[in-house]
Amino acid sequence: MVGPPCEEYANEHEGSVRLRARQGQEEAEAAGHPIRRPEDSAREHRLAPDRGPLTPAQAMPLQRMVGNAAVSRMIADSRGSEPKIPLAAPSTRSKRTQDESGIERGESPPQRQQRVGKDQQATRTTRSGTAGTSVKGKEKAQEAEDIGNPTLRFTSRYDGSRQQSLAGSDTIGFEQVATLHRADGMTTRAEDAYDFWQEVTDENRQITPDAVNYRPKRTKRPWVVDGPFRPPYNTDDGTIANEADHISFRDNPGFSGNMRMTNGYWLSSYEIKFRWKVRRRLGGRFTKGEPFWTSDEMVHRVESVFDPENPEASAPINATAAGNRTWNVTLPN
Repeated sequence: MVGPPCEEYANEHEGSVRLRARQGQEEAEAAGHPIRRPEDSAREHRLAPDRGPLTPAQAMPLQRMVGNAAVSRMIADSRGSEPKIPLAAPSTRSKRTQDESGIERGESPPQRQQRVGKDQQATRTTRSGTAGTSVKGKEKAQEAEDIGNPTLRFTSRYDGSRQQSLAGSDTIGFEQVATLHRADGMTTRAEDAYDFWQEVTDENRQITPDAVNYRPKRTKRPWVVDGPFRPPYNTDDGTIANEADHISFRDNPGFSGNMRMTNGYWLSSYEIKFRWKVRRRLGGRFTKGEPFWTSDEMVHRVESVFDPENPEASAPINATAAGNRTWNVTLPN
């Protein structure tokens, strides 16, 4: 094993000093001049009763003359004499102990953790995003929220021309909004709680350019699910608003927009009916399967009398909107 660098350096230095001293003594004896060896001087300082133990001032020149190792042995021979002499060894940075640095001692390894009560257990967030008490093994599934009964509100008004002419390009239509509000106090999104859809049926009587003697032609359509107003709720064209607490169907039924009356056509009568159905969310692909709650029918009506004796004349449009209603929905089990 290799010794400390300071001791190795001292041994080498002490050997060098002894070699030079021996050479000098031999030269002096040959010339007739006896020379005292450095070890004798050091021993004299160490053993002379009137000199006492080595002091720092005495040790420093001896260190340079005979080396650290020799002085260390002198100090050891003094058998505990005071004061002790620090050696001029190469400086090495010592580590501070925990006590000296003021650092608290930790347990290594720490003691076994104690069990805590349920009221002291830390909470954490589950994969569903709901915070709860910590659990062992697999996370417990959050209990589903009770789905309460929603409220359905309907508003409507006539939005069109007040006069109609055979040569005109008239708008005859309505504006309506049906909004399903989730039950008070619920946090589940409305679309996740309910299936909500709109159904429509209508009939009209029109005079067309090929009509004989301006005789109107009758058209009727049975009850059907009304276009986009159903799950999944497509909000791209702005006709459906799908918010956390409600779903709204914004509709413009009738002959308006790009469906307005055109030259050569006359709307003699028009009746359109709406109803809405609501059920608990079934999931999967939308179907009209039961059980569901159904609203009352809401009806818009239009009448405009055409005069065959004076086909160029205009006539009033008599329109009646369905009005406004609110329903407290009772969901079937």
